[in-house]
Amino acid sequence: MVNGITGGNSAIGTITAAGLYTAPQIMPAPGTIVIQAVSQADSSKSASATVIVSSDIAITISPGPVSVELGATRQFAAPVASAGNPDRSVTWSVAGAGCAASACGSVDPSGLYTAPQILPTPANVTLTARSLADTAKSSAVVVTITSNFTLTVSGPSSVQAGASAQYSATLTPAPSSNPSTVVTWSVSGPGCSGAGCGTISSNGNYAAPSAVPSPPTVNVIATPQADSSRSASVSVTIQPVISIAVQISPVSSTLAVLHRQTFSATVTGTSNQNVNWAVNGVAGGNATFGQICAVASNPCQPAAAGAAMVDYVAPASLPAPNPVTVTATSQADPTQNASAALTILAHVQVSVSPPSVTLAPLSKQMFLANVAGTTNQSVTWQVSGTGCSGLSLPCGMIDPTGLYSAPPAPPTPNALTIVAISADDPTRTGTAAVTIGTGPSILTLFPSSATAGATGGFTLVVTGGNFVASSPGPGSAILVGGTARTTTCLDVNTCTTILSGTDLAALGVLAVQVRNPNGAASNQVFFVVSAGASTEDVIPLTPAAPAAGGKDIVVVDTSTAGISNLQNNVDLNVAGLGAFSVAANSCVLAGNPLIITRPASGTTTADICAFSASGLDASMTYTLSGPSPNDIVVIAKQPLGLGIIHLTLQLSSTSQKGARALFIQNVNQDKTAASGAIEVK
Repeated sequence: MVNGITGGNSAIGTITAAGLYTAPQIMPAPGTIVIQAVSQADSSKSASATVIVSSDIAITISPGPVSVELGATRQFAAPVASAGNPDRSVTWSVAGAGCAASACGSVDPSGLYTAPQILPTPANVTLTARSLADTAKSSAVVVTITSNFTLTVSGPSSVQAGASAQYSATLTPAPSSNPSTVVTWSVSGPGCSGAGCGTISSNGNYAAPSAVPSPPTVNVIATPQADSSRSASVSVTIQPVISIAVQISPVSSTLAVLHRQTFSATVTGTSNQNVNWAVNGVAGGNATFGQICAVASNPCQPAAAGAAMVDYVAPASLPAPNPVTVTATSQADPTQNASAALTILAHVQVSVSPPSVTLAPLSKQMFLANVAGTTNQSVTWQVSGTGCSGLSLPCGMIDPTGLYSAPPAPPTPNALTIVAISADDPTRTGTAAVTIGTGPSILTLFPSSATAGATGGFTLVVTGGNFVASSPGPGSAILVGGTARTTTCLDVNTCTTILSGTDLAALGVLAVQVRNPNGAASNQVFFVVSAGASTEDVIPLTPAAPAAGGKDIVVVDTSTAGISNLQNNVDLNVAGLGAFSVAANSCVLAGNPLIITRPASGTTTADICAFSASGLDASMTYTLSGPSPNDIVVIAKQPLGLGIIHLTLQLSSTSQKGARALFIQNVNQDKTAASGAIEVK
């Protein structure tokens, strides 16, 4: 008996009738076995012996420590060595610190190991073979899981803001491996975060942000589930929204039959500038609505395909409907087009503006002509009227630009016509009616402004028309501020008076009118009294800094402008400058600049003379430009007659070298400059 069981069994071992005990192939628990022999003659008689079953099992796993690629397989063997005859089967298991259950891979009963598809962390697992005969006996080997697949991301390198694009990830396994092909998509950028970089779905569909980040680039990233350290990305530039649009020029036009108009189309949002042209929906137009032609082709030749500039030639007769529509359609985006409306006229039409006007004698008026129905706007101007015969231009004259100059007195009859004749079709004209005013009219004041505080006493010249001459008289009177002044009218176009210091005492304007002996008064013209500068500002200009900003410059007419009458020039000026000889008491007006030499030390004087047609005298102030008021000073001034003044200058060894301007100011605060007329050496 074995452990009380006759003959025993496979779990505790067996014994024959002859007493041959065979231990079990699998370690029993406990490992102590009792063998009992019972007498058949007297079953109450027996004896027993104790047998201890032991295990000398040893297991070796081969191969030893190895690397296995993600999802790949490797066959392992675990032979069992023993002096006995144990069950040589083993059970396989796999475990790891960075994985659980199937995440470490799997092993079948034959020892075939399949690595996990996702890399564990750490990337090591332990493969164990345990004896079935003696579970206390086992062997283990460390397996390193490797990741050698490649991952690439493909898709557009640029996406328009607010648009979407599809990206794909291609995972290429290492030979004989089978990593997980699942990827996770994300997007990031140096100039954005969160939704500001856009969003991407689980299948790689990227939606760009509506606003372009700065810098305008993001990275579309695919992270593999198999090994997150082997992510791949593509840089994407976010382009601003560019919508294709078509513009046509001109957007409208009026055209006479058989005339032509050049149209141009501009396409924005694409480099493709090609457009298709149509007239009233007919590609290229036709004889009824007008045709699209190559620019300047005569007779009409078809425009090149996609041409951005073409000529439209109107039909020979008025179309119906009228106006017609010329359309340019983008070839890049046929949904985008632009149109122009053309009104077709039976012939060229000329109009003149203003259509009628009443003008003062000697005044000027600009007339403008509009020639409808043609791009040729050129006209020839004429003046006509019943009273226009004779050589003295009694109706005035008009120049080629349309500037009309009225005569000094109304013609008889007082009705004039300005005529514009079309250069495109000389049979077509436009007209404007002109009437010359019969009352007094002021055109210009000389001067028209002065500085407040001036002493006055200068002539005010009033020019215009329909004045009454003072001789034989009575003549017209000039009214200043509503008060009649002593007036001299040289003729029907010119009257003069004197402005006094009282007139110029305060800032403001003086209303000036001319009143004829019959009581008729002219229009009011305003004489401006402006504030003089309390201090003079210097505007420093150099070759390195040739411009200055933020400077106010106030300009008034010089009081001598009244002397110049209609020439509108200035008499206060320096007509000549030269050296003065004290010994000979003579002035030599010579070419400029006039050289004066500074002394080696101390101070010295230089004598010069200046001439002006308006006369220079000692009442005027004379200064020279320079770095300071005392750099060079005028220490004496002596009138020489005939408008010449003798000036004595004092300069020192420290006077700055270079060109100087001579400034002259009269009692009415008019100022003139002889720029660069003197040079210090």
